[in-house]
Amino acid sequence: KYKTTVIHNFIEKEQTEHFEKENYIIEFGHLSKDKGTLTLLEVARRMPDTKFVFAGYGAAVEKIKCIQNAEFVGFKTGDELKRLIGRAAISVCPSEWYENCPYSVMESQILLTPVLGANIGGIPELINVGETGELFVAGDADSLEQKLRYMLENKDRLERYTKKCSNADFETPQSYYQKLIAIYEGKN
Repeated sequence: KYKTTVIHNFIEKEQTEHFEKENYIIEFGHLSKDKGTLTLLEVARRMPDTKFVFAGYGAAVEKIKCIQNAEFVGFKTGDELKRLIGRAAISVCPSEWYENCPYSVMESQILLTPVLGANIGGIPELINVGETGELFVAGDADSLEQKLRYMLENKDRLERYTKKCSNADFETPQSYYQKLIAIYEGKN
């Protein structure tokens, strides 16, 4: 008789800075086909009046540079990355492979940026649909475009999502430690 216990990744929830929102969509991290970057680029082509910002590294960088309304800002960390995420209208996690618990989703919500995530792996566990973001069919540009337009077309809705992100509840280093020790001590 074995029992499986899941503890999500932890993230330090610092004092949340409130950034002035700007009208762009962000994807950050590893930028490649398996991470869904090419699907997001297809949507960017279809939405020429919307600005898309890509921060990170990966095989898709040269393709990003070919899209007029897509801006590649390079690999960013620390306060510079926080500002990019916090100012974005929406963060997209378009992964096409089975992410376990992607930090990009948690980092975005902690910085009060709603997330549009692929409905695959552990991503749906981190997004409260209709509150902190939306989900789309992984690898499906039509689904991604439709949900992105849905989120952008109503500023009041997007503002509600942004406010609800302040309620995002993720494991802290302390709660993670306590749960892990309880498992080791057989108290779970």
